[in-house]
Amino acid sequence: MNATPVPRGARRLAVTLVAGTLALTACSGVSPEKKPAGQQGLTVTALTPKASGPLDRITWAVTAEPTSFDWIYNASFETGQIMSNVCEGLLRLAPDLSLEPALAESFANPTPTTWVYKVRSGVTFHDGTPLTAEDVAFSLGRNLDAKAGSFWSGAYENVSSVKATGPLEVTVTLKQPDVLFNSYMSSPAGIVDSKATVTAKRKAYGTPGGGVNCVGPFSLGKWEKGQSMTLTRDDKYFDAARRAKAKEVVFRFVRDPAAMVNGLLSDSIDGSWFLPPSALKRLSTSGKGTVYYGKSTQGFNAIVMNTDGPLKDVRVRQALSMAIDRKGIIDAVISGAGEPQKAPAVPGSWGYAEKTYRSAWDGLKATEQDIEAAKKLVAEAGRPAKPIVVATTSAEAEVPVIGAEIQSAAKKIGLDVQIKAVPADQYNGVYTDKKAREGIDLYLTGWGTDFADPLQMYQYFQTDHFYNFSGFSDPKYDELVVKAGKTSDEEERAKLVTAAQQIVVDELVWIPLYAPYNTLFVNKRLTGTPASYMQLHYPWAADLGASS
Repeated sequence: MNATPVPRGARRLAVTLVAGTLALTACSGVSPEKKPAGQQGLTVTALTPKASGPLDRITWAVTAEPTSFDWIYNASFETGQIMSNVCEGLLRLAPDLSLEPALAESFANPTPTTWVYKVRSGVTFHDGTPLTAEDVAFSLGRNLDAKAGSFWSGAYENVSSVKATGPLEVTVTLKQPDVLFNSYMSSPAGIVDSKATVTAKRKAYGTPGGGVNCVGPFSLGKWEKGQSMTLTRDDKYFDAARRAKAKEVVFRFVRDPAAMVNGLLSDSIDGSWFLPPSALKRLSTSGKGTVYYGKSTQGFNAIVMNTDGPLKDVRVRQALSMAIDRKGIIDAVISGAGEPQKAPAVPGSWGYAEKTYRSAWDGLKATEQDIEAAKKLVAEAGRPAKPIVVATTSAEAEVPVIGAEIQSAAKKIGLDVQIKAVPADQYNGVYTDKKAREGIDLYLTGWGTDFADPLQMYQYFQTDHFYNFSGFSDPKYDELVVKAGKTSDEEERAKLVTAAQQIVVDELVWIPLYAPYNTLFVNKRLTGTPASYMQLHYPWAADLGASS
């Protein structure tokens, strides 16, 4: 297993398009479908109507099969939305994206470098054995083991020790104050499993043959490789009021978006997240169920990978940004189910000091298409001698569409963009392999926060940070982010973060494109799950039940 952590927020947005539904020409840029009438004035909601009763079985579609069900290697949308129902952590995200207790009954921060977690009593793993502080300390400690290669090791970079300090107490000692550490306990970085099980299963742990032994409203039942995973209700789940309403949930692996839509419309699939945008009108007007739009912490960006090449001059980056037709992209790529993005951290990530973040956001100028102004900037900066290379991949249907629009926009203002098609199995390699980034100037990807704190996003722009691909460096920026990471007062932290945000926006190290809504479809027979972007860190399937 690769010991290099995957950027958790960079799990791809899983936007899929049904083949043949979009047209795009190199001369005119994005040529979107007409925005469906049903998508005008979309209502964004955190909840679906409460379920009225139980169900025997729910069938859900995910676009890919987990490569592992070991939580420290959980770095995909597909794995996350299944695992969140099986393996709980110390905390969890609530439907409004706030933090709430899960396996930790309570937590305290008695000193700036100490977090103390009180573990719930009477909780058992799926095999019936009791949850102890030793299990918690062992589980968190796996992220500190360099040989294990946890994808979540970055959350523990400031941790010096994790110890069981009582039968139901765990103390985490930090090297320096880190206000994000506790929030990470709502992500897989805070998941707990039985020490005995993980130790006994060894390499088989998290595989179809080895399984897992967590705490959650469902246990992992049958895993048919290449076909499906079945979750079974745990009737001994510690929170009686929140036990699952369905006896079992079957997750089918449906890679083809057309097959997914047909399954939803034929009732062979009850629901799914991350809907194919081009099918939103068809799904919402089918009479078979309801499409919901929820708040999300995700955004889609064109990330500058090389500031020594044709994008070295910020005026060239600004010109390219001004030439892009964001409205056309939003209409074409996500059927209007999103908003323009002004900065890397989107409004869905504002979990505190919202007025401060809103004021700063409103003060940012939305980048609207202005070809003439963009041409002037190119003239001032001088036309780059080399073409701008934009990486795309066929693995994500939205990426070639956006790449072609950027190429068309560049041509209108006198810039030369070349598209570099990267094989699907290599596209995500840029996150961990410096060689994979060679020859690429712009990289198209979705990126967001795992919990509602923009600071998580802005840490990536620090000097020499692993995910600071362009090599951006600003001492003032670094000072702001480091100070924010040590500031427990939320209002003060927000002021520091928004000051850092302004620097990143001005430098355009990332070119923000759009912030998609979290899309969900459930058919007429079920309801109950939240609609906001919490499905990777909250046992949402437990809330699903009969609609009437």
